[in-house]
Amino acid sequence: MKITAAVAGNDLGAIAKRLADLGPAVGQTVGEAVIRSSEPYVPYRTGRLASSVSLTVRDGGAEVRWDAPYAAECYAAARPFGKKFHPLATARWFEAAKAADGPQWIAAAQAAVGAELAKGAKGAKNENGGIGKDGRTLWKV
Repeated sequence: MKITAAVAGNDLGAIAKRLADLGPAVGQTVGEAVIRSSEPYVPYRTGRLASSVSLTVRDGGAEVRWDAPYAAECYAAARPFGKKFHPLATARWFEAAKAADGPQWIAAAQAAVGAELAKGAKGAKNENGGIGKDGRTLWKV
C-alpha cells in the first residue's frame, strides 16, 4: 500500500511520527477486511477451518492466520472442495479474496488513514496504550 500526503510547514519529524502512529488503526481495519473477504472462499465442512482464523497486529505488520491442523493442506490442495456451505470455497482462498476485493482493502486502508488523521486534528489519542476496544493488540506500520 502506498500513502501519499501533502505537507505544509517544515516539521517533517512530527509528520513522520504521526504517520507511523496511524499503523494500528489501518492494520486492524485491513486485517478485518481480509478476514471478511476471505471467509466465503475458505473450505467449509465442519466449520473448524473457517473458525480458526486469527488476526495478530504488531510492530511492523499484521498477520491473518488459519490455525486448524489441516489448514496448510487445504490451502495447497489441488482438489475441489464441497460447496454446500461455502459455494465459493477454493484452495488459496486469500488469493481468491484478494483478486475479488483487493481494491476495497486499499480503499478501507485509505479511509482508516483519513479517519485517524481527522482524529489527530481534533487531538484524539489512544488512551489504551495500543489496545483496541475489542481487546486486540494493535500495530505500527
